[in-house]
Amino acid sequence: MARFGDIQATGRERLDLPGLLWLQDALGGGLVRGGNYLIAGDPGGAKTTLAAQISVAVAKCGVGVVYLTNEQGIADIAGVMERVSPNLTPEELANVKKHLFCDDIVPEVKDLPDFIVCRMLADGQEYHGCRMLVYDSIQGHGLAPTAVKQYHFLYKFLELARKTGLCTLLIGHVTKRGLVAGPKDLEHNIDVMIYLRRAFRLRLFFVPKNRFGRAIPDPVVLTMDENGRLLKAPHTTAQSSVVWGWSGDSENLTEAQAVVSMPPYGSNPELNAPNLPRERIKQLLCTIRQLKDVDVTNLSYTVNCFLPGHKRYCVELDLPLAVSLLSSYLQQGVEPNTLFIGELDLNSRIRRPSPSYLAGLAHVLVHNHTGIVRRVYLSADCEQEFQGYLAEEEKNAQAEGLEVDYPIQIIGVLNLAKLLNLLWPDLGITNSAS
Repeated sequence: MARFGDIQATGRERLDLPGLLWLQDALGGGLVRGGNYLIAGDPGGAKTTLAAQISVAVAKCGVGVVYLTNEQGIADIAGVMERVSPNLTPEELANVKKHLFCDDIVPEVKDLPDFIVCRMLADGQEYHGCRMLVYDSIQGHGLAPTAVKQYHFLYKFLELARKTGLCTLLIGHVTKRGLVAGPKDLEHNIDVMIYLRRAFRLRLFFVPKNRFGRAIPDPVVLTMDENGRLLKAPHTTAQSSVVWGWSGDSENLTEAQAVVSMPPYGSNPELNAPNLPRERIKQLLCTIRQLKDVDVTNLSYTVNCFLPGHKRYCVELDLPLAVSLLSSYLQQGVEPNTLFIGELDLNSRIRRPSPSYLAGLAHVLVHNHTGIVRRVYLSADCEQEFQGYLAEEEKNAQAEGLEVDYPIQIIGVLNLAKLLNLLWPDLGITNSAS
């Protein structure tokens, strides 16, 4: 029995990640010896790329790394390693060639405990002395979540690695709902969960669980360089984004604000939308999910929309709310002095407002917000009509002696994908069907 006062605190030995400072900071100071890490995400989400970058970063410091693959061939993994490790110094390149190993002799997780005992811990074996092991991937041979016995072998391997100071990095799949594939016990047996999401050309990085540091529920936006390496995107905004709309019956504009985040570990996703129709917000989220290469499943959303005078929600606020949600999710800013109006259908098409709404908006912009709103996005079906209303209101305002010298740019768009292409052209959005 040990009294609390007699227990000596021990620092955690870490493996540095040179060249991956953004990841080292996100994990709270690099990888921990004996720590069990899981990278989860959809196919094509850059899980193997990230694992390869980590492996090269550790190996170039002279630390032994074993990369086990059961999905891709050794030559394929070697190609990824070469792609993500350009511009190494001669010393770093020599270390990578000497200390980074790749093997395909462990096709199933049930063989992992024997591998670590016989091939890594035993003196004289080829991988003895290595301090990190990557397994790509847990579900590589179609391991079902109900295969309890197989997963128990995996947990035995993780516990053995933890006790012997071996850092492990597992790659796992996710379900159609965006959940980590496998039984719930899998998440309890790992120390750090890294979650990668696709978002057009970007990758969103979350750390919903971290026993060695703080969790990161808000998206860290990653991009890829010319070699396909993951880098932290240089241009990101705060997690919350405010977008303007108009409620249809007020002299004031409407502020739509959204925050998108990963649910805390062990909790369910939440939708918090005070004073807004929940079913309408859910429909907007379903519409956003129709966008190609956007994975917004299993996330939490906080949506606020200030309706002046506590007015009822109008469907023309769909577009500003959707843009606010995507702005927070993608961590991309919206240009100031911009107004969005329009109802979204389930196919993400932007519907035209009624003539009375357009006429009212033109009056409000000219008489109450002169010089504030510089551009308006709305349905392409009513672009010319709204131009006419705006010109008429400007003429009336000049007749009343009001100075109107702030031109407003009217931009008509057919659907949400085309709008996002205009707002953030660098994302490479391809789903722009009419």
